[in-house]
Amino acid sequence: MSTAQTEPADRVILVVDDMIMSAAALEAVVSETPNITVRLAANGALAWKYLERASATTVCAVITDLDMPVMDGFELIRRIRSSAAHANVPVIAVSGTADDDAPARALEAGANAFFGKPWSAGRMRATLEQLLYGNDRSGA
Repeated sequence: MSTAQTEPADRVILVVDDMIMSAAALEAVVSETPNITVRLAANGALAWKYLERASATTVCAVITDLDMPVMDGFELIRRIRSSAAHANVPVIAVSGTADDDAPARALEAGANAFFGKPWSAGRMRATLEQLLYGNDRSGA
């Protein structure tokens, strides 16, 4: 086991999805990231409330579905990008929508990457790690 990680153990990846199975699958992939705690939110409004209470350094990434009740992922991404505290937090959008414009709209709103469902766990993990540790804007 490597001890080279210097990131604090209290960093959070926020997973936002109203579908329990989708959230659980994302949580399983994300939980393999060293020194990370995963928090779940069932919609964009709950995620935004969490972000408003979180310090600017606590949340290190957000993975959000796009089609959710109360507040969709597009609005959540726009709020994150307009927030002084969280504007630079990497955001990965995921969606099972049949809307061909969804990937472009998510990236326009400010997502760093987009994954259609079903997504590859390996590609998701690689993109997340690149965004966290390489800070690269990567469309998957």
